[in-house]
Amino acid sequence: MRAHSPPGSLIYPDWGPPTKSCSSAQHAPPQPHLRETAILPPGRGFTTMSTKKLSPAAQLLRNSRLFAMPSAIPPPPSVTINAPPASPYPTLQAITTPKASAHRGDWGLKRDLPIAVSKKTTYMRYGELDTIEHMTTFESAHDDVYTLRKWQELDLAIEPSLSGAFDAYDPNSRSFNDKRTVFDDAAKAEGYKWRYAGPFVQGMAPKEMREYIQKQIVPRKDEFYTFVARRQKLDNLRQEHALRGASKPSPEEIQAALDDPEEKVDLLALRANPPYLEKLVTEFLDIPINKPHRTHPSAGLHYTRSNAYAYNDPELGPQQHRKDVPGRLLNWQTGSGPIAGVAGVVVKAQRVAYGRGPKHDDRFAVHRYRPLKATIDQRGKILMDVEQVVQASDVYGGRGAQNIVRSWSQFTGGTERKAVDSAETQRVIDTENIIRMVTGGKMRR
Repeated sequence: MRAHSPPGSLIYPDWGPPTKSCSSAQHAPPQPHLRETAILPPGRGFTTMSTKKLSPAAQLLRNSRLFAMPSAIPPPPSVTINAPPASPYPTLQAITTPKASAHRGDWGLKRDLPIAVSKKTTYMRYGELDTIEHMTTFESAHDDVYTLRKWQELDLAIEPSLSGAFDAYDPNSRSFNDKRTVFDDAAKAEGYKWRYAGPFVQGMAPKEMREYIQKQIVPRKDEFYTFVARRQKLDNLRQEHALRGASKPSPEEIQAALDDPEEKVDLLALRANPPYLEKLVTEFLDIPINKPHRTHPSAGLHYTRSNAYAYNDPELGPQQHRKDVPGRLLNWQTGSGPIAGVAGVVVKAQRVAYGRGPKHDDRFAVHRYRPLKATIDQRGKILMDVEQVVQASDVYGGRGAQNIVRSWSQFTGGTERKAVDSAETQRVIDTENIIRMVTGGKMRR
């Protein structure tokens, strides 16, 4: 008789609200069928044993090895005719199974997976459990799982993304505010909220907009009238207390104003204040003002609330900078600089500018990069700023080493120049200045 293996365990609990797994494998294995008559030990004769029969539906659920899975996240829209590109965020839950079950192809699904594939794969995600051809579609989930592990090793908090063009200029520079993360705006509903009951109206087609107005807005006309009347009562009460210099209205006064049966809407005040009317409409319909994120603002990658901590080296103690990680140079763009792959993410790295481009196009060469900050844009894509760590040998061997870094930020989309905090680079510049002073040349600044 075939033994039931433990069900597949969930790997990504942060990409959505997962449900509790329930599988028949968690219960005791089904008992063998009991015959109506059983032979007892000698001297006790025969007896008749009856069993309670189960309904077909109950028997099907008992023998089923399925477990509940969270619903898939909708993939990003694609305009390609062929196969759509890879999604920047996981859309399906990743599962795993013990090695003993993987060697049998048992993943707790309706049917076993091919043994040749199951032996080589530790993490899996399936698309459809049972297609019209009676097949289970599946693929490897190592990319998502290892990306999560690499990000946890980086230990880099997620900063809020820039929602508008004016957000790129921040008088309180975020470079001096390391405590700002996506969880710091929890008190602001619009700044933290990422799920809405209504659609994104600005992104709707004219036909969809007309259908939405006729089916969702027109039937709620009286409800909106009552909502506006109650809000105007509360706003007028707060305004009266503010003019008198008193504190906020007490809960008894607020409840008395709401219990007033008279519902009157000041249409002239609404027409004279369009922003206030827009606020009431968006709050009543629960629709986003800006384009909402396709995923959670942190995307389930990290939940650290601050970057204001120092990396503690086991031998050297607390360090000023983060621990550098290995990466590879993938490409080079004129103006923006190198494009590197760090921790499974394609980033535009900040580099030391020696006034020249790359000497070779070697993608197998391993460089050292230091992560600076990261965010998740509205498409669910990871944007990370890193800087290349220049070794002392590269600085001494480089032609015309300068104490300048050209940095390209994915947050502001612009280039900036800043000084390199490197003792080795400063020592090279001081040496060159002394040589020029002795030989009568100009000093480098």
